[in-house]
Amino acid sequence: MVPPRNVVKIAVQMRDAIPQLIQLDQAKPLAAVLKEVCDAWSLPHSERYALQFADGHRRYITENNRTEIKNGSILCLSTAPDLEAERLLRGLQSESCEGRREALQHLVLLAPDMTFTREVISRDGLQRLGSIIEDGDDLGEVLALALRAFLELMEHGVVSWETLSIPFVRKVVCYVNMNLMDASVQPLAMGLLESVTLSSPALGQLVKSEVPLDRLLVHLQVMNQQLQTKAMALLTALLQGASAAERKHMLDYLWQRNLRQFIYKNIIHSAAPLGDEMAHHLYVLQALTLGLLEPRMRTPLDPYSQEQREQLQALRQAAFEPEGESLGTGLSADRRRSLCAREFRKLGFSNSNPAQDLERVPPGLLALDNMLYFSRHAPSAYSRFVLENSSREDKHECPFARSSIQLTVLLCELLHVGEPCSETAQDFSPMFFGQDQSFHELFCVSIQLLNKTWKEMRATQEDFDKVTQVVREQLARTLALKPSSLEPFRTKVNALTYGEVLRLRQTERLHQEGTLAPPILELREKLKPELMGLIRQQRLLRLCEGTLFRKISSRRRQDKLWFCCLSPNHKVLQYGDVEEGVGPPAPESLPEQLPVADIRALLTGKDCPHVREKGSGKQNKDVCELAFSVSYDHGEEEAYLNFVAPSKREMG
Repeated sequence: MVPPRNVVKIAVQMRDAIPQLIQLDQAKPLAAVLKEVCDAWSLPHSERYALQFADGHRRYITENNRTEIKNGSILCLSTAPDLEAERLLRGLQSESCEGRREALQHLVLLAPDMTFTREVISRDGLQRLGSIIEDGDDLGEVLALALRAFLELMEHGVVSWETLSIPFVRKVVCYVNMNLMDASVQPLAMGLLESVTLSSPALGQLVKSEVPLDRLLVHLQVMNQQLQTKAMALLTALLQGASAAERKHMLDYLWQRNLRQFIYKNIIHSAAPLGDEMAHHLYVLQALTLGLLEPRMRTPLDPYSQEQREQLQALRQAAFEPEGESLGTGLSADRRRSLCAREFRKLGFSNSNPAQDLERVPPGLLALDNMLYFSRHAPSAYSRFVLENSSREDKHECPFARSSIQLTVLLCELLHVGEPCSETAQDFSPMFFGQDQSFHELFCVSIQLLNKTWKEMRATQEDFDKVTQVVREQLARTLALKPSSLEPFRTKVNALTYGEVLRLRQTERLHQEGTLAPPILELREKLKPELMGLIRQQRLLRLCEGTLFRKISSRRRQDKLWFCCLSPNHKVLQYGDVEEGVGPPAPESLPEQLPVADIRALLTGKDCPHVREKGSGKQNKDVCELAFSVSYDHGEEEAYLNFVAPSKREMG
């Protein structure tokens, strides 16, 4: 006889006892189930016990999560969470250092469980851990365990980071600023300060005022990847919490202290592989630095500004006036104005008064900055561009100023200047850290590319939009290759000629259209059974290999991982948490199981519950693109297993 749907067959273990094989009725209250289990082992006072999952983080079974128990699950009988919390908190007050260490080790193991966390917090557990951290009697393993337990408990969001006291935060700051600290303590201290900075503006200001940038630079230069990553995380958190003026000051100082060069040589090009978390923080650092351009991008030229008028005249004079020769000597004022207007037209401005062209925002004054940088740092290329096009009479002249303005807009869009930082993106460009003034240098390469493409297309003014579309494609395709520095970028983008762009477009179009041609469709139908079999076999093998997924919280990016794979017999999905830096676990060691037979559907993108909960802001766009969920029967209800794929390739 088939058991009812809400009855699952499981095993319950207890130390020094023969395991019980029972049929768990999910409709029966947990207290009644516990009583039956305890009675079978002749244990009085069943209220003193609780059930836990036997593997993984040994989470306590509650009425809320009991539906996660599946056929074949292994549970263990353990002390109830309130009694266990009380026992471990008493252990923190032990006179024995070994006793305190053992209590902290167990706290760290159980802290990921919300049920246990609530019991610890309700008994002032955070205050007791805070006392250990503030006292600092042991600067080694005990302090590291206390910091780790504190972080784990706070991660649940039961207590706000804003409630931490100033003396406590100052003490953690001391651990970051100390020399000769235990290597396991300082990354944890910086991780705690990162959370404080991201969550509390007031305490973030305290951290910013008491953790010198030079101290973080010292940590970054220690050849310890974990320490480097946490130092970079705290640095980017401080930058994100700073005002625009403070951020500019901080970044200017860091660049003066050669942080860019150090990142490029010793982190990006380190022998050790770059971790996902470090890649994210490099992306944030790049985005914040490019964000310094936003005020210029959004400020139109002021026709009454003497400085800006002089900059425009310098741009014109660099193109048309020989060195030492003044404009219109001996000419009347009207004649000089007429000559200036004509030369601004030759320079490629659409209006005789260039201020009207630069009123557009974006790019505003950023376009003027780019043109001036090009004229001063590549004077030969600038003069050649302007004179070559201003002397043409065949209607094929490329307008320098108009092109520069549009190109600045295009680069701002491609590099996401002024856009908010994503919580999870890792899309930084190594080239950005390989070059001072990277945005302006990129413009210098791109404006010469535009002139080259203009000539290849034999364009006229009517073709301006077509040319900029081609240039956009050239730049986007080359940036996607992640060139290591400006020179490889220059080589690759110049090799991507207009003819090559047309060839790539045609190839991609034929690839799309060719699959729909009648002969191809006929052949595909013949080969389909065999191909589908191969595809199915390949996909099953990939599912059995499994994938590491990164856990994402609604507050900030996390460095925790979990692993999911298909069992060798293809009947269950097996999953569970894993530690950073550890290889893929064996399927049999994974604590959680989801029978394939219980799966209802696969959801992607905005249909996923974890995407709907996060909202639709720009910073969550990348999460939306990589999100998918497996819906399955969970007793009488529908439940979900939620994923965020590591990359678009994995998602595909």
